[in-house]
Amino acid sequence: MRKGLAAIDKKVTLDSLKKLYMQVEEDGTVKMWGTDMEHFAEIRTNNAFDTSPGVLGIDIDDIKIISKMSGEVTLEDVSTKTQQRINIKCGKKIVTIPRYANTDIFLPAMDDTEAHIITTTESWLLETIANLSLFVAGDDVNKMLNVFNFNTKRKRIEALDNHRIALRSLDSQEIITVTENPFDTVKLHVKCLPVFKKIMDKKSDAGVKVYQDQKYIRISGKDFTYVIRRIDGQYFNIEQMLCDSRDFVFNADREEMLKIMKYNADMVKEEKEPTIFHSENGKLYTYLQTSRYQTFDEIETKNLVMDEDLFIGFNSHYLVDALSVIDSENPVFRGSKRNAPMYIDGNEYNFLILPINIAEESYIINFRTQLDRAV
Repeated sequence: MRKGLAAIDKKVTLDSLKKLYMQVEEDGTVKMWGTDMEHFAEIRTNNAFDTSPGVLGIDIDDIKIISKMSGEVTLEDVSTKTQQRINIKCGKKIVTIPRYANTDIFLPAMDDTEAHIITTTESWLLETIANLSLFVAGDDVNKMLNVFNFNTKRKRIEALDNHRIALRSLDSQEIITVTENPFDTVKLHVKCLPVFKKIMDKKSDAGVKVYQDQKYIRISGKDFTYVIRRIDGQYFNIEQMLCDSRDFVFNADREEMLKIMKYNADMVKEEKEPTIFHSENGKLYTYLQTSRYQTFDEIETKNLVMDEDLFIGFNSHYLVDALSVIDSENPVFRGSKRNAPMYIDGNEYNFLILPINIAEESYIINFRTQLDRAV
């Protein structure tokens, strides 16, 4: 039942959308589904017995009563001509609740344009969407900042906000249909994530198939089907934003860098001051100056190449997000100049982060003062 509630918006005003509907098939399979009319979740189970075919609806508030019961629970339709009721039996306890008929809630049928786009696994898809969700803007104005773009032509899933781009490669997944038209790529809205967290198992290697037609995206697993309205339009041309810049490049230990950036993010809080990167005498240093604090770190690197005239700043919080997700213990950091992005390359994950302008020349002067003390 918890999974069946995944797509229901508890704040919705339409009463019929506040119900979880259950259907028992002739073969004993129990289906549960709910929706907010933008996306739909159907859960299937064979973990039921002594079943009889039929359909019933339960108000989401009444499900709280059932969830408090422990042990074997029986649902029995005891409706009469004048009252629609369900008996909930658990041990010696019987609770009677209202029963609701399903008149207009159903899982949308896909049309004849439906195409199978990709096959993956529950764990891979859930991890990908959860990780990339850090990099969507949640912008109600620009819908493309709210989606994950399945770019099967470039073999990657793309997400971005106004300051950074996150990519995960599809090379290890089974692409069934290569979508050539950028208007027709699967663009999965970020609102799917809370549902995925409830209906998918992060440890499951069960297969998941992604389909799309003219109206909907359908994601089918072994015991669930998720349907969401497709989002039309052309996604951003990510390719033109990417390049193989290597005017500066280095490898750094992910854990060490993440620890430093978390510390800096905690110090900077809501201020928009950058963590500044600079190389001197073959070593890499970072410096952060807030209205109250200064912090200076030497970072252990490999393969460091960086002009000693370069001072480049980035948002500490954005670096924390990328380093928390990237799938390499020694990712590659690379870029070109002070006003250009930095790229962070892992195995399947890659990131682009735009720099922050170092507005105060005093920051660089103070950075050099710290350097002089350090050496």
